[in-house]
Amino acid sequence: MPPKKKSTVSADTTPQAPRRLTRSSSNANTAKSPADTPTSAKTADTDMGSAVSKAKAIKARKSRKSNGTEVEQNGTASTSSKPDEVTVEESVTSNGKGKRKTATAAEPKTSTTKKPKVSKPADDEEVIVIPKVVSKPAKATKKSQPKNAEEWFELYASAEDPNQIDVPGIIRLLEDLSVKFESAAIYILCWKLGLPTMGSIPREKWIEGMKKYGVANNAQLLKTLGTWLQQTKPVSPPSDDFLSFFKYMFQFSKVTPESRTIALENASAVLAFVLDPLTYDLKYDPETATPLKWEVHPYPHAVPFLEFLTEKQPVKVINKDQWESFVPFNRSVEYMLGNYDPEGAWPALYDQYVDWRKEREGLTIGPKDGPDTES
Repeated sequence: MPPKKKSTVSADTTPQAPRRLTRSSSNANTAKSPADTPTSAKTADTDMGSAVSKAKAIKARKSRKSNGTEVEQNGTASTSSKPDEVTVEESVTSNGKGKRKTATAAEPKTSTTKKPKVSKPADDEEVIVIPKVVSKPAKATKKSQPKNAEEWFELYASAEDPNQIDVPGIIRLLEDLSVKFESAAIYILCWKLGLPTMGSIPREKWIEGMKKYGVANNAQLLKTLGTWLQQTKPVSPPSDDFLSFFKYMFQFSKVTPESRTIALENASAVLAFVLDPLTYDLKYDPETATPLKWEVHPYPHAVPFLEFLTEKQPVKVINKDQWESFVPFNRSVEYMLGNYDPEGAWPALYDQYVDWRKEREGLTIGPKDGPDTES
Protein backbone atom coordinates (compact mmCIF):
# COMPACT_ATOMS: atom_id res chain seq x y z
CA MET A 1 0.00 0.00 0.00
CA PRO A 2 1.28 3.55 -0.69
CA PRO A 3 2.38 5.46 2.43
CA LYS A 4 0.08 8.08 3.93
CA LYS A 5 0.87 11.69 3.28
CA LYS A 6 2.30 13.56 6.21
CA SER A 7 0.44 16.55 7.55
CA THR A 8 1.81 19.86 6.34
CA VAL A 9 0.45 21.81 9.42
CA SER A 10 3.22 22.79 11.83
CA ALA A 11 2.60 22.89 15.60
CA ASP A 12 5.08 25.74 15.97
CA THR A 13 3.51 29.04 14.75
CA THR A 14 6.73 30.97 15.02
CA PRO A 15 8.18 30.99 11.51
CA GLN A 16 11.83 30.18 11.23
CA ALA A 17 14.09 31.83 8.77
CA PRO A 18 13.41 29.69 5.72
CA ARG A 19 16.08 28.69 3.26
CA ARG A 20 15.75 30.30 -0.07
CA LEU A 21 13.98 28.37 -2.80
CA THR A 22 15.87 29.53 -5.84
CA ARG A 23 16.69 28.46 -9.33
CA SER A 24 20.07 29.02 -10.91
CA SER A 25 19.89 32.43 -12.56
CA SER A 26 21.84 35.60 -12.98
CA ASN A 27 19.77 37.41 -10.24
CA ALA A 28 19.93 34.83 -7.47
CA ASN A 29 19.86 37.43 -4.59
CA THR A 30 16.29 38.61 -5.36
CA ALA A 31 14.44 35.77 -3.62
CA LYS A 32 11.05 36.59 -2.15
CA SER A 33 10.73 37.07 1.62
CA PRO A 34 8.31 35.18 3.82
CA ALA A 35 6.18 38.28 4.21
CA ASP A 36 5.46 38.41 0.52
CA THR A 37 4.04 34.84 0.53
CA PRO A 38 2.34 34.24 3.86
CA THR A 39 0.45 31.18 2.75
CA SER A 40 3.35 29.33 1.18
CA ALA A 41 5.72 30.14 4.03
CA LYS A 42 4.14 27.65 6.36
CA THR A 43 4.21 24.91 3.76
CA ALA A 44 7.79 25.65 2.80
CA ASP A 45 8.74 25.79 6.47
CA THR A 46 7.25 22.37 7.14
CA ASP A 47 8.66 20.86 3.99
CA MET A 48 12.09 22.22 4.67
CA GLY A 49 11.93 20.96 8.20
CA SER A 50 11.76 17.42 6.95
CA ALA A 51 13.88 18.02 3.85
CA VAL A 52 17.12 18.19 5.76
CA SER A 53 16.85 14.70 7.19
CA LYS A 54 15.39 13.29 4.03
CA ALA A 55 18.04 14.92 1.91
CA LYS A 56 20.71 13.13 3.88
CA ALA A 57 18.95 9.83 3.38
CA ILE A 58 18.59 10.46 -0.35
CA LYS A 59 22.25 11.45 -0.69
CA ALA A 60 23.26 8.30 1.15
CA ARG A 61 21.06 6.25 -1.16
CA LYS A 62 22.59 7.90 -4.21
CA SER A 63 26.03 7.15 -2.85
CA ARG A 64 25.15 3.49 -2.39
CA LYS A 65 23.72 3.34 -5.90
CA SER A 66 26.89 4.75 -7.41
CA ASN A 67 28.88 2.00 -5.64
CA GLY A 68 26.54 -0.71 -6.93
CA THR A 69 25.29 -1.60 -3.42
CA GLU A 70 21.67 -0.48 -3.72
CA VAL A 71 20.54 -3.83 -5.18
CA GLU A 72 17.57 -5.72 -4.05
CA GLN A 73 17.72 -9.40 -3.28
CA ASN A 74 16.32 -10.34 -6.67
CA GLY A 75 19.20 -8.58 -8.42
CA THR A 76 17.26 -5.42 -9.46
CA ALA A 77 17.27 -1.90 -8.06
CA SER A 78 14.03 -0.41 -6.87
CA THR A 79 13.26 3.12 -8.06
CA SER A 80 9.95 3.56 -6.26
CA SER A 81 9.69 6.67 -4.08
CA LYS A 82 7.03 8.01 -1.78
CA PRO A 83 4.74 10.73 -3.12
CA ASP A 84 5.75 13.20 -0.41
CA GLU A 85 9.53 12.72 -0.60
CA VAL A 86 11.54 15.83 -1.21
CA THR A 87 14.71 15.94 -3.22
CA VAL A 88 17.39 18.54 -2.61
CA GLU A 89 19.45 19.83 -5.48
CA GLU A 90 22.62 21.79 -5.09
CA SER A 91 23.45 24.59 -7.48
CA VAL A 92 26.28 27.04 -7.72
CA THR A 93 25.35 30.68 -7.53
CA SER A 94 26.13 33.00 -10.36
CA ASN A 95 29.01 34.64 -8.52
CA GLY A 96 30.57 31.16 -7.86
CA LYS A 97 30.99 31.89 -4.13
CA GLY A 98 28.71 29.34 -2.65
CA LYS A 99 26.17 26.63 -3.16
CA ARG A 100 22.48 26.85 -2.63
CA LYS A 101 20.14 23.98 -1.96
CA THR A 102 16.82 23.73 -3.66
CA ALA A 103 14.05 21.65 -2.12
CA THR A 104 11.60 20.19 -4.58
CA ALA A 105 8.73 17.87 -3.89
CA ALA A 106 9.27 14.61 -5.68
CA GLU A 107 6.66 13.41 -8.13
CA PRO A 108 5.08 10.07 -7.33
CA LYS A 109 6.55 7.30 -9.45
CA THR A 110 5.35 3.85 -10.16
CA SER A 111 7.53 1.01 -9.01
CA THR A 112 9.81 -0.24 -11.78
CA THR A 113 12.78 -2.54 -11.90
CA LYS A 114 16.11 -1.91 -13.57
CA LYS A 115 19.18 -3.96 -14.05
CA PRO A 116 21.80 -3.25 -11.41
CA LYS A 117 24.50 -0.86 -12.42
CA VAL A 118 27.96 -2.31 -12.42
CA SER A 119 30.71 0.15 -11.66
CA LYS A 120 33.79 0.13 -13.80
CA PRO A 121 36.72 -1.65 -12.15
CA ALA A 122 39.68 0.33 -10.96
CA ASP A 123 42.98 0.00 -12.74
CA ASP A 124 44.39 -2.29 -10.06
CA GLU A 125 41.35 -4.55 -9.92
CA GLU A 126 41.34 -7.89 -11.66
CA VAL A 127 38.77 -8.18 -14.41
CA ILE A 128 37.19 -11.59 -14.88
CA VAL A 129 35.82 -12.15 -18.36
CA ILE A 130 33.08 -14.73 -18.58
CA PRO A 131 33.14 -16.36 -22.02
CA LYS A 132 29.94 -16.70 -23.95
CA VAL A 133 28.47 -20.14 -24.06
CA VAL A 134 28.29 -21.19 -27.67
CA SER A 135 26.24 -24.24 -28.38
CA LYS A 136 28.03 -26.91 -30.36
CA PRO A 137 26.63 -27.61 -33.82
CA ALA A 138 24.74 -30.82 -34.17
CA LYS A 139 26.75 -33.65 -35.62
CA ALA A 140 26.06 -34.50 -39.21
CA THR A 141 23.87 -37.53 -39.44
CA LYS A 142 25.12 -40.45 -41.44
CA LYS A 143 23.55 -41.20 -44.76
CA SER A 144 20.52 -43.32 -44.10
CA GLN A 145 20.92 -46.98 -45.02
CA PRO A 146 18.16 -48.86 -46.84
CA LYS A 147 15.99 -50.88 -44.49
CA ASN A 148 15.75 -53.90 -46.78
CA ALA A 149 16.74 -55.24 -50.20
CA GLU A 150 13.54 -53.86 -51.73
CA GLU A 151 14.31 -50.30 -50.62
CA TRP A 152 17.93 -50.76 -51.65
CA PHE A 153 16.87 -51.83 -55.14
CA GLU A 154 14.77 -48.66 -55.54
CA LEU A 155 17.92 -46.52 -55.25
CA TYR A 156 19.20 -47.82 -58.59
CA ALA A 157 16.01 -48.88 -60.40
CA SER A 158 15.38 -47.51 -63.87
CA ALA A 159 12.85 -44.68 -64.23
CA GLU A 160 11.50 -46.27 -67.40
CA ASP A 161 11.21 -49.75 -65.89
CA PRO A 162 11.10 -49.73 -62.04
CA ASN A 163 11.57 -53.52 -62.00
CA GLN A 164 15.01 -53.36 -63.62
CA ILE A 165 18.41 -51.88 -62.80
CA ASP A 166 19.62 -50.89 -66.25
CA VAL A 167 23.17 -50.06 -67.36
CA PRO A 168 23.07 -46.44 -66.02
CA GLY A 169 21.86 -47.81 -62.67
CA ILE A 170 24.67 -50.39 -62.61
CA ILE A 171 27.19 -47.63 -63.29
CA ARG A 172 25.78 -45.56 -60.40
CA LEU A 173 26.03 -48.60 -58.14
CA LEU A 174 29.70 -49.14 -59.02
CA GLU A 175 30.42 -45.43 -58.49
CA ASP A 176 28.83 -45.54 -55.05
CA LEU A 177 30.94 -48.60 -54.26
CA SER A 178 34.08 -46.91 -55.71
CA VAL A 179 34.60 -49.98 -57.91
CA LYS A 180 36.09 -49.70 -61.37
CA PHE A 181 33.79 -50.67 -64.22
CA GLU A 182 36.71 -52.50 -65.91
CA SER A 183 37.05 -54.77 -62.90
CA ALA A 184 35.63 -58.29 -63.00
CA ALA A 185 33.51 -57.36 -59.96
CA ILE A 186 30.31 -56.57 -61.87
CA TYR A 187 30.52 -59.90 -63.74
CA ILE A 188 31.14 -61.76 -60.50
CA LEU A 189 28.01 -60.08 -59.08
CA CYS A 190 25.93 -61.09 -62.11
CA TRP A 191 27.22 -64.64 -61.77
CA LYS A 192 26.33 -64.83 -58.09
CA LEU A 193 22.83 -63.43 -58.80
CA GLY A 194 22.34 -65.98 -61.60
CA LEU A 195 21.59 -63.46 -64.34
CA PRO A 196 21.12 -65.17 -67.71
CA THR A 197 22.36 -62.31 -69.91
CA MET A 198 24.06 -58.94 -69.74
CA GLY A 199 22.21 -55.62 -69.69
CA SER A 200 20.06 -55.36 -66.55
CA ILE A 201 19.39 -56.76 -63.09
CA PRO A 202 15.75 -57.79 -62.49
CA ARG A 203 14.14 -56.91 -59.16
CA GLU A 204 13.40 -60.51 -58.17
CA LYS A 205 16.98 -61.63 -58.90
CA TRP A 206 18.39 -58.78 -56.83
CA ILE A 207 16.18 -59.36 -53.79
CA GLU A 208 16.53 -63.15 -53.92
CA GLY A 209 20.33 -63.00 -54.27
CA MET A 210 20.93 -60.40 -51.55
CA LYS A 211 18.83 -62.35 -49.06
CA LYS A 212 20.68 -65.54 -50.00
CA TYR A 213 24.11 -64.04 -49.27
CA GLY A 214 23.00 -61.89 -46.33
CA VAL A 215 23.86 -58.58 -47.98
CA ALA A 216 21.73 -55.57 -47.06
CA ASN A 217 23.60 -52.42 -48.14
CA ASN A 218 26.50 -51.08 -50.18
CA ALA A 219 29.08 -51.48 -47.42
CA GLN A 220 28.29 -55.17 -47.03
CA LEU A 221 28.20 -55.66 -50.80
CA LEU A 222 31.64 -54.10 -51.22
CA LYS A 223 33.13 -56.41 -48.62
CA THR A 224 31.42 -59.44 -50.14
CA LEU A 225 32.61 -58.56 -53.65
CA GLY A 226 36.19 -58.44 -52.42
CA THR A 227 35.83 -61.95 -51.02
CA TRP A 228 34.22 -63.30 -54.18
CA LEU A 229 36.98 -61.85 -56.37
CA GLN A 230 39.70 -63.57 -54.35
CA GLN A 231 37.85 -66.88 -54.42
CA THR A 232 37.31 -66.71 -58.19
CA LYS A 233 40.69 -65.33 -59.21
CA PRO A 234 42.42 -67.53 -61.87
CA VAL A 235 45.20 -69.65 -60.43
CA SER A 236 46.94 -72.82 -61.46
CA PRO A 237 45.48 -75.30 -60.96
CA PRO A 238 42.14 -73.48 -61.32
CA SER A 239 39.66 -73.42 -58.48
CA ASP A 240 36.15 -74.78 -58.80
CA ASP A 241 34.82 -71.23 -58.49
CA PHE A 242 36.90 -70.06 -61.43
CA LEU A 243 35.86 -73.02 -63.62
CA SER A 244 32.21 -72.34 -62.83
CA PHE A 245 32.62 -68.61 -63.51
CA PHE A 246 34.53 -69.25 -66.74
CA LYS A 247 31.74 -71.44 -68.13
CA TYR A 248 29.11 -68.94 -66.96
CA MET A 249 30.75 -66.09 -68.86
CA PHE A 250 30.16 -67.82 -72.18
CA GLN A 251 26.44 -68.01 -71.53
CA PHE A 252 26.37 -64.49 -70.12
CA SER A 253 28.17 -63.02 -73.17
CA LYS A 254 25.67 -64.34 -75.69
CA VAL A 255 23.31 -61.86 -77.29
CA THR A 256 20.31 -63.98 -76.36
CA PRO A 257 19.99 -67.10 -74.21
CA GLU A 258 19.06 -69.04 -77.35
CA SER A 259 22.27 -68.11 -79.16
CA ARG A 260 24.85 -70.88 -79.60
CA THR A 261 27.88 -68.71 -80.33
CA ILE A 262 29.55 -65.39 -79.48
CA ALA A 263 30.94 -62.99 -82.04
CA LEU A 264 34.73 -63.27 -82.21
CA GLU A 265 35.32 -59.66 -81.19
CA ASN A 266 33.13 -59.99 -78.09
CA ALA A 267 34.63 -63.35 -77.19
CA SER A 268 38.18 -61.97 -77.37
CA ALA A 269 37.28 -59.04 -75.10
CA VAL A 270 35.64 -61.27 -72.48
CA LEU A 271 38.48 -63.81 -72.51
CA ALA A 272 40.99 -60.98 -72.02
CA PHE A 273 39.65 -59.97 -68.62
CA VAL A 274 38.36 -63.36 -67.47
CA LEU A 275 41.81 -64.96 -67.87
CA ASP A 276 43.76 -62.00 -66.42
CA PRO A 277 44.34 -62.26 -62.62
CA LEU A 278 44.86 -58.49 -62.41
CA THR A 279 41.21 -57.73 -63.24
CA TYR A 280 40.07 -59.51 -60.08
CA ASP A 281 40.68 -56.36 -58.12
CA LEU A 282 38.09 -53.77 -57.08
CA LYS A 283 40.41 -50.94 -58.14
CA TYR A 284 41.65 -52.45 -61.41
CA ASP A 285 42.58 -49.80 -63.97
CA PRO A 286 43.76 -51.07 -67.40
CA GLU A 287 45.61 -47.81 -68.07
CA THR A 288 47.96 -48.25 -65.11
CA ALA A 289 48.07 -52.06 -64.84
CA THR A 290 51.15 -53.87 -66.17
CA PRO A 291 50.20 -57.02 -68.14
CA LEU A 292 51.61 -60.27 -66.81
CA LYS A 293 54.24 -62.05 -68.82
CA TRP A 294 53.64 -65.63 -69.81
CA GLU A 295 56.32 -66.85 -67.37
CA VAL A 296 54.22 -65.74 -64.38
CA HIS A 297 50.76 -66.01 -65.89
CA PRO A 298 48.66 -68.90 -64.51
CA TYR A 299 47.52 -69.58 -68.08
CA PRO A 300 50.58 -68.87 -70.28
CA HIS A 301 48.74 -69.47 -73.58
CA ALA A 302 46.30 -66.65 -72.84
CA VAL A 303 48.39 -63.80 -74.29
CA PRO A 304 49.49 -65.45 -77.58
CA PHE A 305 46.08 -67.08 -78.09
CA LEU A 306 44.34 -63.69 -77.90
CA GLU A 307 46.93 -62.21 -80.25
CA PHE A 308 46.21 -65.03 -82.66
CA LEU A 309 42.46 -64.38 -82.57
CA THR A 310 42.96 -60.65 -83.13
CA GLU A 311 45.61 -60.90 -85.85
CA LYS A 312 44.50 -63.93 -87.85
CA GLN A 313 40.75 -63.83 -87.13
CA PRO A 314 40.51 -67.51 -88.07
CA VAL A 315 36.78 -67.70 -87.25
CA LYS A 316 33.86 -65.31 -87.06
CA VAL A 317 32.33 -66.75 -83.90
CA ILE A 318 33.36 -68.78 -80.88
CA ASN A 319 31.23 -71.75 -79.88
CA LYS A 320 30.87 -73.40 -76.50
CA ASP A 321 33.33 -76.25 -77.23
CA GLN A 322 36.04 -73.85 -78.35
CA TRP A 323 35.44 -71.68 -75.24
CA GLU A 324 35.50 -74.44 -72.66
CA SER A 325 38.53 -76.20 -74.24
CA PHE A 326 40.87 -73.33 -73.43
CA VAL A 327 41.50 -74.13 -69.74
CA PRO A 328 42.21 -77.87 -70.39
CA PHE A 329 44.51 -76.92 -73.28
CA ASN A 330 46.57 -74.69 -70.97
CA ARG A 331 46.83 -77.43 -68.39
CA SER A 332 47.87 -80.10 -70.92
CA VAL A 333 50.11 -78.29 -73.41
CA GLU A 334 53.25 -76.48 -72.31
CA TYR A 335 53.89 -72.97 -73.50
CA MET A 336 56.60 -73.94 -76.06
CA LEU A 337 54.21 -76.56 -77.52
CA GLY A 338 56.81 -79.33 -77.29
CA ASN A 339 54.26 -81.87 -76.04
CA TYR A 340 51.44 -80.87 -78.36
CA ASP A 341 49.82 -83.87 -80.15
CA PRO A 342 48.40 -82.98 -83.58
CA GLU A 343 46.29 -86.10 -83.33
CA GLY A 344 44.72 -84.94 -80.11
CA ALA A 345 41.01 -84.28 -79.79
CA TRP A 346 41.33 -80.51 -79.64
CA PRO A 347 39.01 -78.26 -81.64
CA ALA A 348 40.41 -77.26 -85.04
CA LEU A 349 40.80 -73.70 -83.75
CA TYR A 350 43.65 -74.85 -81.49
CA ASP A 351 45.41 -76.64 -84.35
CA GLN A 352 45.36 -73.33 -86.19
CA TYR A 353 46.78 -71.59 -83.16
CA VAL A 354 49.69 -74.06 -82.95
CA ASP A 355 50.44 -73.64 -86.65
CA TRP A 356 50.45 -69.85 -86.25
CA ARG A 357 52.87 -70.06 -83.34
CA LYS A 358 55.10 -72.45 -85.35
CA GLU A 359 55.34 -70.07 -88.28
CA ARG A 360 55.84 -66.94 -86.18
CA GLU A 361 58.36 -68.34 -83.70
CA GLY A 362 59.95 -71.14 -85.70
CA LEU A 363 58.90 -73.78 -83.19
CA THR A 364 59.35 -77.48 -83.85
CA ILE A 365 56.13 -79.32 -83.26
CA GLY A 366 56.27 -83.12 -82.87
CA PRO A 367 54.19 -85.89 -81.42
CA LYS A 368 53.30 -85.71 -77.79
CA ASP A 369 56.33 -87.16 -76.04
CA GLY A 370 56.76 -84.91 -73.02
CA PRO A 371 55.19 -85.10 -69.58
CA ASP A 372 51.51 -84.34 -69.28
CA THR A 373 51.23 -81.01 -67.45
CA GLU A 374 47.66 -81.75 -66.45
CA SER A 375 48.66 -84.30 -63.83
